[in-house]
Amino acid sequence: MTRSVTTACLLWAIGSIMGCGPGGPEIARVEGTITMDDKPLAGAVVMFVPTGGRPSASETDENGKYVLEFSAGRKGAVPGINRVEINTARLAYERDGKNYPAVKESVPAKYNRNTELEFNVEPGKNNVADFALKSGGKIIQDNSQ
Repeated sequence: MTRSVTTACLLWAIGSIMGCGPGGPEIARVEGTITMDDKPLAGAVVMFVPTGGRPSASETDENGKYVLEFSAGRKGAVPGINRVEINTARLAYERDGKNYPAVKESVPAKYNRNTELEFNVEPGKNNVADFALKSGGKIIQDNSQ
């Protein structure tokens, strides 16, 4: 994974474990669908990165649908303009005694490492952020895969 994605994922994981107290930041629900070439993009990590504050992330299901998670039990993202990164790259891992192989990036860099995507999360609303990606363009693979 890219360094920025790895860092954001670590911050998100720590936040999920620790949770967020009642005095945590205001967040607003964000959900949507990711497609690539008009087909659902399953297993993609969608990350919203605000200009100030902790990122929110989610993984798309088999239909390309996602609901952002800010921390354990808190779904949503920080209101305001968020940079949006979408990627499919995964390192190999083991969970519950089952090995999962590494997955190479299939999403062009203009949607992740060099993202051109932004979304304005509106406070107090159920935000719907659908992204229709197109294949083609440079795909950056991490050397650790």
